[in-house]
Amino acid sequence: MPAAQPATSGYAVELTGCTKQFPTSGGETYFAVRDIDLKVEPGRFVSIVGPTGSGKSTILNMAAGLLTPSFGEVKSFGEPVAGVNRRASYMFQQDALLPWKTVIDNVSLGLTMAGVSKAEAHSESRRWLEKVGLKNFADRYPHQLSGGMRKRTAIAQAWIVNPDILLMDEPFSALDVQTRQIMENELLQLWQESGKAVVFITHDLDEAIALSDEVVILGAGPGSTVVGSYQIDIPRPRDLLDIRDDPRFVALHREIWGRLKVEVSKTYENAMAEEGEAA
Repeated sequence: MPAAQPATSGYAVELTGCTKQFPTSGGETYFAVRDIDLKVEPGRFVSIVGPTGSGKSTILNMAAGLLTPSFGEVKSFGEPVAGVNRRASYMFQQDALLPWKTVIDNVSLGLTMAGVSKAEAHSESRRWLEKVGLKNFADRYPHQLSGGMRKRTAIAQAWIVNPDILLMDEPFSALDVQTRQIMENELLQLWQESGKAVVFITHDLDEAIALSDEVVILGAGPGSTVVGSYQIDIPRPRDLLDIRDDPRFVALHREIWGRLKVEVSKTYENAMAEEGEAA
């Protein structure tokens, strides 16, 4: 099986002074994010929250090597990220399962693309399907799975290649509340056994606090910057089905929401102003 690369010195993810700009159809320049500094240590679970349009996915895409910053530098384990970050796996909001392939073939895909034989890839896939509770669904197709089962398949698909970093862009946002909490618990169990770094994008502050070692807040866009960072000192292991009743969770939520709601209000006011100008 592909092994994680040796964890050379440096942060798993390090963005220094990163700005990303895009040209607009009107000939102007749109700044998605400005002067982003973000450091994620190996083995840490860091969530990024912020209002709509604050550039959360832009940051994740720069960490993945899918976008190049207009200014600034992205490193992974001390090495500049040039092209796709081979130390990372990416879980999108919408899963990337191929509808014409079975569950086991979807999970095996990363291994077979890396040159692992089909028999060996299937053997490792069965091990992962058992880990995520899908050992009896290996021969099903994606359309035959529930939303939660599709997410379990996507998790196995991302983790089977043994990445050093897992980049997750609102992976559970489409699930109902109960399924979402179960999936969060299962993700934490896998992560706690792995020692991998996770960068997790979410709109849900409850989810961010429950999962993370650190919550980073982005300000209102365009040209968003990091406006706050909070260490989550709730002991691990955590049971996410009960954590929201923990007094420390309640206190952290109150503190972080106090800062986040300022940026959410700014976003709403900016949107209203733009609508007024267009009217």
